[in-house]
Amino acid sequence: MARIHITLKVNDERVKSLLEEVLDAGRSIGLNPESRVEGFALTPSHEAAVIGLPHLRIARIGDLLMVWVRAPYSLDQEKCRSIGLNADELYEMLLAGARKIAEILRRYSKSAEYLEITLP
Repeated sequence: MARIHITLKVNDERVKSLLEEVLDAGRSIGLNPESRVEGFALTPSHEAAVIGLPHLRIARIGDLLMVWVRAPYSLDQEKCRSIGLNADELYEMLLAGARKIAEILRRYSKSAEYLEITLP
């Protein structure tokens, strides 16, 4: 999961609508957006984020939209079980979310100044 990095630089007016599309993509696979200083966390539950399980982070900085996995090495079966999750399922959920977000950002790549996608 540590290899998941996605960055898009696109016209500032388009970033807001693109961010909404990205958040909707996360919701569609069971990742709930939670507000963060730099943007959002996409996590299966608030409890998962509180105990330090990995989740997707989305940052909007001006005309940049960046996605990465927060705490990629903290995927722990016991922590997952403590809140009713399975580590393998969480891994697959985060990877599916990253892939879905990458698909969305690829659609914007023709009008983008920069796009970089790194996925496992």
